[in-house]
Amino acid sequence: MATYTVYRLTFRKQLHLGRSTGAAQEGSLGLEKTACYIPADVLFSAICEMWRQFYDAESLTAFLDGYTQAEGSLPFLLTSAFPFAHDVYLFPKPLTFTHLSKESKSVAFVSQSCFENIISGNAPEFDKNDLVNGGEVWMGPAEKEQLQTSNKDEMTIWETLTRPRVTIGSRSAGSEIWHVQSVTFDTDCGLWFTARFDSEATQQKIETLLRVLGDNGIGGERNAGYGMFDFKTQQVDFEMSTPDAGSAFVTLSPICPKSENQLKALLSGKFAYDLHTSTGWVNRAGNTASRKAVNRFVEGSVLRASERQIGCLVDLSPPNWAHPVYRYGYAWQVAIKGAAA
Repeated sequence: MATYTVYRLTFRKQLHLGRSTGAAQEGSLGLEKTACYIPADVLFSAICEMWRQFYDAESLTAFLDGYTQAEGSLPFLLTSAFPFAHDVYLFPKPLTFTHLSKESKSVAFVSQSCFENIISGNAPEFDKNDLVNGGEVWMGPAEKEQLQTSNKDEMTIWETLTRPRVTIGSRSAGSEIWHVQSVTFDTDCGLWFTARFDSEATQQKIETLLRVLGDNGIGGERNAGYGMFDFKTQQVDFEMSTPDAGSAFVTLSPICPKSENQLKALLSGKFAYDLHTSTGWVNRAGNTASRKAVNRFVEGSVLRASERQIGCLVDLSPPNWAHPVYRYGYAWQVAIKGAAA
């Protein structure tokens, strides 16, 4: 196993990471949904925005040039931020895992022991009694026992709540009811990620920006204190070996392939993936526009390794926008056995 520096985020209040889904209901602004983890591209963009505010736009441009004009190591690579509970770390379920039952289909995250067994080609026998957090998390028996408390029948790592809000309009317009969904983590629970840096100086700068980001918050409803966090580092042993060219890997971050040839290589042999369409808005100096949409391979996708660095920063800037609007899309590759031929 290799030792990684893990960044553990513990949130001071709720966390909201989401967007409106579906058509707005009559008389409302629509139901807000939230994710329970932070994709790597969202975390990267939040760090870059803090960079622009805390330092300056010119130094941020120079930092991003390290990706768009890179010939060697990239400045900074990271995984998405996944849930943890005490010293038990959760990973996205590799999508090659066979759905043995209705219960296994609902699993989004697996504990470290389950993940390491799956990627080694020795997937453990699925037991619905090892599910926690409403069936979203599959844990090894020893890890579940480690977290079990005598005063709780159902172990909770995070809870998703929906709260109504009211928008007060003018006397003629009246008011509108809408809803915000948020995530609350249990005691000593939160989100973790790990990263690679090209230098100690880059690492120190990113950690400074994480502290600033923690005080400002990440996600929505920051004016209500949502998304504010503290972070600590911890040295953790993980089985996350880099795949050889032509073998399979599971990604711990969303991927935007840099070329059509790279996309074809990713989809050679056997594979299992889901796609997520990233959309959103950009705003600068009072000018708001819809950024370009892009499809990404989600965390847990199992694909074919072809290069040491897979993915890119993709420019999603609207037509005639004053500057590039980059979205992070580099794979964090973990070798997985028995998944591709």
